[in-house]
Amino acid sequence: MLYDKDINTAAETVLKGGIVIIPTDTIYGFSCDPRNEHAVGRIRQIKARDSKPFIILDSSLERIQGKYFSSDNFITEVIEVMLQKKLWPGRITVIADKSKDPEIHFLDELDKIAVRYTDNNVVEAICDKIGFGIVSTSINISGEPEIYDIDIIRAGWSGRADFILERSISGKKASTIIELISDERKIRFLREPDKESAEKIKRIVSDRFEICR
Repeated sequence: MLYDKDINTAAETVLKGGIVIIPTDTIYGFSCDPRNEHAVGRIRQIKARDSKPFIILDSSLERIQGKYFSSDNFITEVIEVMLQKKLWPGRITVIADKSKDPEIHFLDELDKIAVRYTDNNVVEAICDKIGFGIVSTSINISGEPEIYDIDIIRAGWSGRADFILERSISGKKASTIIELISDERKIRFLREPDKESAEKIKRIVSDRFEICR
């Protein structure tokens, strides 16, 4: 698959262990190879972030189902509905039981993993290059508002990443986050930045699954 020069540069930077600022299917974010502990540590330091885990973005459904998530039947059923109803790929991050070895060390002490399936071409290019998903986290100091404006990002954050890929973004809000509670077969909505979108998702999934608080 062919990508333009800047996208290839971003992919090469991540492949070599660097960190990049890229447009995603939602907002601009820091990204790196989640298996590279040094790169992950740099992002934590830049954001003054504690041990809270990062979201993984990937364009490969095969990796999402076979590498990151447990083979639990409930998780499989929810993903199937999301695919059928065109919710995935899309702006929904799913937190669910992780597989036995997702190869991501910052998850070693945790039981769950947060993943978003996307067809964004920038993310796809990087994932194709490294053969794995990527870290995605907003441009901000932890606890402060996310930054959406590329001019502000360029002026204040350019020296903190190895490469900035400037493109228009398709959204101005972070992803909706849902948690799958396998032992209870329930879904919990943890983040709803777009209430209208979240209500639509709830209507769709509530036909098959119970939603809890």
